[in-house]
Amino acid sequence: MKTNFFEQIAGLAVNGTLQITIQPQESGTLTVSVLLSNTNPKITTGKNIPPMLLKGLAQELDEAFFNQIGEPVKKTSKLFANAEAHQKELDKAGQAGKKDNSKDKTVKSVTNTNLFTQQPEEQPDDDDLDEVPEEQPDDSEILADKQRLYDEAMQRVNTLNGQMKYAEAIAQLPDPEEYPEKVEEIRKKGEALLKRQEMYASLQQDV
Repeated sequence: MKTNFFEQIAGLAVNGTLQITIQPQESGTLTVSVLLSNTNPKITTGKNIPPMLLKGLAQELDEAFFNQIGEPVKKTSKLFANAEAHQKELDKAGQAGKKDNSKDKTVKSVTNTNLFTQQPEEQPDDDDLDEVPEEQPDDSEILADKQRLYDEAMQRVNTLNGQMKYAEAIAQLPDPEEYPEKVEEIRKKGEALLKRQEMYASLQQDV
């Protein structure tokens, strides 16, 4: 018997691993659990999203299964995609910071080498007396740029929260590993958004 089950699965454009568990009940109904998870170890967003549970007769599930899971799966896939895009931006920012630190160390190393190789008996020229010492870059600019990225991300989170786009707001949360001093703040914000998302989803189902 030919079915189009897998064609419809492919049509969901799943971003992650889709796990479907089917458990027959003594009453003749089926309990179906659907969970979309992200296998990227760097992405922590969505780890606490519970599976969707569907119950009904086989015929009922045949008729309503994809209508019930289609929209939630697409939203979760979009959540993972946004989280991955955000992680890539953080990785780029981190690499840029490392390059700046490397340049800073190189400049300091060259300066120190010049100090050790300078001849003590050599008298400075008049032109040397007029030279102004060159300012060396420090880490303050890197920290300021990192804080700016954090503030911009949290501003996007608050904007999406106000629009009740909780999944997208969660995806925009900064990575706690990039901001260890903000771990508690990010965790509390994520938990609050997740609760609001669950409440909103519950209200939508009631309607």
